[in-house]
Amino acid sequence: MYHMIIEQTKEYSKRMIYQPDTNTFIQSEKDSLTYAKNFFKPYGWIKESGTPPLPHWDVILMSDDNYELGDELEIKIIGVFLRNDRDNKYVAVKTDRNIGDLFELSPCELDDLKRLYSCINNKEGWFGREIALKCLSECGKSL
Repeated sequence: MYHMIIEQTKEYSKRMIYQPDTNTFIQSEKDSLTYAKNFFKPYGWIKESGTPPLPHWDVILMSDDNYELGDELEIKIIGVFLRNDRDNKYVAVKTDRNIGDLFELSPCELDDLKRLYSCINNKEGWFGREIALKCLSECGKSL
């Protein structure tokens, strides 16, 4: 079981940046990638991995529910987008959702994800739960 801290919601067109000294978020000058790609699912980090700006694991929550910046919720990891720069993006659902793997998402949800990261380079791509959990285990050794 993992926990997610919400860092970006559909309400913000600019990238939000966590300020650990005040436990607040400030708006940056940069556009949010999720907003720019019309992807309006919550985005944040896995609490057990660390806290920005220090090393941490990014996570996308496949939910249409509304959240506030800083909300914490239990999640289950169902997939990952592996990136060559090792800034992987994990995919999660709420624990009460009956989904066990990325490829069990609806076709619409999968299309949304593919739109978010549509330019896939060599050795990058979307992978299911098994690869995601393996990656979490291996990444945990380097944090």
